[in-house]
This record gives sequence, structure tokens and C-alpha cells, in this order.
Amino acid sequence: MSRYSVAVQALPAQTFTARLGKNTVTVELQWMARFEVFRVNILTALGSPLTMGRFLLPNIDLLAGLYPPPSISYGSLVLEGDQATPDNLGIDNVLVWSDE
Repeated sequence: MSRYSVAVQALPAQTFTARLGKNTVTVELQWMARFEVFRVNILTALGSPLTMGRFLLPNIDLLAGLYPPPSISYGSLVLEGDQATPDNLGIDNVLVWSDE
């Protein structure tokens, strides 16, 4: 079992690439002030969407229930800790990838 944190910054919007096991994805985070939550888009290395518009909430797997199911296993990507805000993202919480 592999498990490690994915680096994020305390910013209202950011785009970064992350290595999830053998796969690289692009993660886009954008703060939605009206709902006080981050919206997450995750794209494959080729730019194809895996998931779009999910909310970054504690203990929710961002890679669960993808449709159509990808032929590649991406594992799980979960925010652990406090609810994320532009002030505490990556400080009071951590984005964790696991191959389970």
C-alpha cells in the first residue's frame, strides 16, 4: 500500500500536476466564495477530464465513482483535516493519495 500527501498551497486558485502512483494528473482548484468551498477538476496527463466540478470536502474521495470508469486505477485522493479555505489549505489539512 502506498500513501502520500499531495502538495497544495493556501491560495484561492491553483493548477498543479500530481503524480498519483504511476499516473500523472492535473488538478485545478478554485475557491467558490458563494458556497465557501473549493471546486476541483482533475484531468489526465493527456488533458482528458477524469472529474469536473467536485467539491473539496474532508474525508471525501475525489476519485470515487468516476463515470465512465477509467481503464486505469487512479487510487483515492482525499482531503484529511479541517474544511479547506484559501487561508488554511495545506496548513490545517492535507490532500492524501492512496493506491487502495
